[in-house]
Amino acid sequence: MKFSRYFRADVCVGTSFVGTVLLWLAVSPPAFGDDTLVPGDEFKDCPQCPVMVVVPSGETRIGTPPVDQGRPYSEGRRREVRVNDPFAMGKFEVTFDEWDACVNEGACANAQDDGLGRGKRPVINISWTEADAYTRWLKRKTGKTYRIPTEAEWEYSARAGADAERFFGLRKEDVCKFGNVYDETAQRELDFGWDHLPCDDGFAETAPAGSFSPNAFGLHDMLGNVWEWTLDCRVKLWQHAPADTSPRLDGDCSERAFRGASWVNHPPWYLRSGDRYKFVGARYNDLGFRVARDLK
Repeated sequence: MKFSRYFRADVCVGTSFVGTVLLWLAVSPPAFGDDTLVPGDEFKDCPQCPVMVVVPSGETRIGTPPVDQGRPYSEGRRREVRVNDPFAMGKFEVTFDEWDACVNEGACANAQDDGLGRGKRPVINISWTEADAYTRWLKRKTGKTYRIPTEAEWEYSARAGADAERFFGLRKEDVCKFGNVYDETAQRELDFGWDHLPCDDGFAETAPAGSFSPNAFGLHDMLGNVWEWTLDCRVKLWQHAPADTSPRLDGDCSERAFRGASWVNHPPWYLRSGDRYKFVGARYNDLGFRVARDLK
């Protein structure tokens, strides 16, 4: 089990300043317990549970400027969001190994991998209701408040202190260091004929957890690999959106948002922190999820 502490630093990607973010230095682990956890700490509540990372409190702007390439109306206006308290986010997307542990205890349904691989690869073909059932299983198993993350929590975690649409900057050649998308490998092996990124991540389809560099919060695959479910319900307009990370549950909850893009996304500008879609019964081979947990 790895624990760490954090410090603040100004970060540049290439020649572009992308903001103040949190970076970590490994130090001696604290005594285990929610009261002693600090931003950057990693923990597991049970052997079969996902690895969690403590995300710091803070402020960020979420949403997308109207001039951003590919920005649809559904992403809403840019707005300030305050994260009042640290919370924990899954270090990785939930894997087949972790999902199958829930299946083996009779709390989750079998998930098909469509031949893309199991084990440490992200679980796919999971509906929002099934993802919610997995978090309820974790809650019963550990006594901790596991849940699907809200959209604001997800985007705050994906940005990790950067104000850019991609925490690693805008150079297309950099994408394959940080995320699994439709790239040269995918075009070569799958030959869908789509626009692809001019880099090679080595994976035509899903990639095992931890295959790419993390963001400044220590989270992997926040962009790319598989889309990830969030808690929020569909709303027609963005007025009266919470100023904190509370979910929007006042809309049509037959539709829930998923974020983050996937291994099959094209054209290249889909790999953006603000990109969002909404379905509740969807089961796709590029759609999975990660979990969040309250620390209070």
